[in-house]
Amino acid sequence: MEVQYINKVVFIAIAIIISIISMGLLQVFIQWVRALHSNVNVSYFRLVGMRLRKVPIQTIIDAHVLSRSEGHPVELDLLEAHYLAGGNVLHTVQTVIDANKANVKLDFKEAAALDLAGDKMLEVAKNIAKRQVLERHH
Repeated sequence: MEVQYINKVVFIAIAIIISIISMGLLQVFIQWVRALHSNVNVSYFRLVGMRLRKVPIQTIIDAHVLSRSEGHPVELDLLEAHYLAGGNVLHTVQTVIDANKANVKLDFKEAAALDLAGDKMLEVAKNIAKRQVLERHH
């Protein structure tokens, strides 16, 4: 009688663990399909790795698509590394785009360093870029 009870408990525990893992993999699969739909060439297993590192997959994909669509593509590795270092990925990508629109040469690595140095530094870079855009139009 006790063996049957233990077997049932073990079976239920295994079923719960498999369900939790399946749900996580399903969420990664959905993100992978979204990435493919956005023409981002990324492997499913790379996304699983991101998930295990607690990297927000959609944010990284969105930043990559934004940077590529604006003509300043940033590799997924750099975006993920910046996030893991504590940076604001989308904000940093947008700063690169704004700076380059203002003819201020700023690559992602430089913007990432400014972002990690603090919001004040990144805001200074954005303000310089905005000021140069305004000066060009007047």
